[in-house]
Amino acid sequence: MSFATCDGRDWTPDYLISIDPKKCIGCGRCFKVCGRDVMTLKGINEEGELVDLDDDGDDEIEKKSWF
Repeated sequence: MSFATCDGRDWTPDYLISIDPKKCIGCGRCFKVCGRDVMTLKGINEEGELVDLDDDGDDEIEKKSWF
């Protein structure tokens, strides 16, 4: 994917644009190593809705990385 700068030059970012939800296995590695603090780790409940994860470590919720 390529973008243009303010003066019109081509620019290709050297960071992750998005996570493919079909390939994400919810391991959280990308979240743990991201040094830019732009990701959060969310859960997906039984209805398929994104939910915040609490500190009790609910293993019943599928985890996904999210921007």
